[in-house]
Amino acid sequence: MKQQQFVAQNEALWASIATVLQDKQADRRDLPAMYRRLCQCLALARQRGYSPAIAAYLQDMVSQCHRQLYGAGVARPTTLLRWMLVDFPSTVRAEWRLLLLACLAFYGVALVVGLLIWFEPHWAYSFSSPEQLESYRKMYQPGQLKTGRGGEGDVMMFGFYIWNNVSIDFRTFAGGILGGVPALISTAFNGMHMGVIGAWLSKDPTTRHTFWSFVITHSSLEIPGLLFSAMAGMRLGLTLIHPGRRTRGHALQVASRAIFPVMVGGAVMTFGAAFIEAFWSAAPSIPTSVKYGVGALCWALVIAFFVFAGRRQQ
Repeated sequence: MKQQQFVAQNEALWASIATVLQDKQADRRDLPAMYRRLCQCLALARQRGYSPAIAAYLQDMVSQCHRQLYGAGVARPTTLLRWMLVDFPSTVRAEWRLLLLACLAFYGVALVVGLLIWFEPHWAYSFSSPEQLESYRKMYQPGQLKTGRGGEGDVMMFGFYIWNNVSIDFRTFAGGILGGVPALISTAFNGMHMGVIGAWLSKDPTTRHTFWSFVITHSSLEIPGLLFSAMAGMRLGLTLIHPGRRTRGHALQVASRAIFPVMVGGAVMTFGAAFIEAFWSAAPSIPTSVKYGVGALCWALVIAFFVFAGRRQQ
C-alpha cells in the first residue's frame, strides 16, 4: 500500500483521536480501542518505510494516548489526600473490631489502674518507683514545663517527641506480627502508664490542671496513632495465623496493601501530635481554659472525622 492510500485510509481515525486528546470533556470510552489501532498504524508506517514525518506524527500521538490512558499524572498528587481523607477512615471503620480491642486494652487498663490509685494511692508505688513519681510531680508543677525552653528548646523537644512517639508506635505495630498479642501488651502497658500518671497527678491540686491541660490537645492525635498502629499490627498478625485460601505470603501482601493507609495516617497523626506537644501544650502564655477548649474541639473533630469522612467517596 502506498503512503497516500495509507494516510487516506486512516486519517479519519487520527482526526478522531486528536479531537479526544484536545477536548478534555470528550467521551473517552472508545479511546482504548482507537489507541490499539493507532499503535498498529505506527507499526505499519515503520515496517513499510513511510516518511519520517508520518512516523513522528504517529509516535507523538501514541505517546499522548499512552499518557491519557496509563499516566494518571493528574491523580498522582492526590494519592496522599485520598489515603488520608477516604482510605484511612474507611479502613479504620472496616477494622472496628480490632480497634475496639485496642481501645479496651488501652482505656480499660488506664481506667482500672487510675481508679485503683485514686482510691488507694499507695498502689502507685507498685507501678512506678518513688523517684519517678516525684519527678512527674515536679515536672508538672505550675510554671515548670517551660523551664530552660525557648525557640531552640521547642525545636529540640519537637524532635524528641517525634522520636519517642514514632518508636512507641513502631514497636507496637511490629509486635502485632506475632499474632497480635505483643501489640495488645504494648497498648495495655501505655494505658497503664497513662492511668498511673493521670491518677497520681490528679490527686494533687497543684498539678491536676497543669497535667490535663498539657495532654488534652496533643493526645487527640497521639493516642489514636498508637491505637491504629496496634490495629494494623494485629491485622497482619492475624492474617499470618489465618490466611484463608491464600498462601501466607500472598495473604500478608494483600493485607499489607489494605492496611497501608492506616500506617500512613497514623504517622501523620503522630507527627502532628509531636508538633502540638512541642509548640502548644507546654506554652505558659496560653490560659488553661483555652487549652481545655481547644483540646475538646480537637477530640470532637478527630472522632467526627473517623465516623463520617470518606463515606460518600467510598
